[in-house]
Amino acid sequence: MRASILAPLLLMAMAMASACTSSPPPDTRPLGNVTASPQECGLIAKRVIIRATGVEMYEASGSERGGPFSYCVVTDPQHDDRGSLLSIQLDNPSALSAEELANTKKHDHGVDLPPGLGPGYTANFDGKNSRNTYAYAWTSDASRLLSVWITPGASGRDHRADAIEFIRQLRPVLLATAK
Repeated sequence: MRASILAPLLLMAMAMASACTSSPPPDTRPLGNVTASPQECGLIAKRVIIRATGVEMYEASGSERGGPFSYCVVTDPQHDDRGSLLSIQLDNPSALSAEELANTKKHDHGVDLPPGLGPGYTANFDGKNSRNTYAYAWTSDASRLLSVWITPGASGRDHRADAIEFIRQLRPVLLATAK
């Protein structure tokens, strides 16, 4: 009789313990306005950096406020071994030709950007400790390249969707006019 009472109690205790240790629900909120104030690197919204990376106490380095945007690199000072969490870069001129971009897309099993976003693609890759995402967008002549790297990104977010949203909002700002 004692064993018959103990088994349900043990199962209930295990269920409660697993409920307490489950991961938080996915963060499905939209990324938001990527250029809203306050900003880092003269262009990228602080709130969006936190949402995309999941890190509130980060360090950002890159372009100066008021100057032309060239890059923004976000790191976690608590975990130097992680490298950058988010990297946004404008290469003007692009270091990659149209052929090199096509070869990289094929090699990385890239997927075209959604219709209306112009030439570009996104890809996932396995990093040292996690799955990472990047997106490339370029001008029609491949003379300028915009890249967004999210490594690894906030837990529970769709990192590919976040990278595409960065591209969607930054392309008109950084690639639409001659720089």
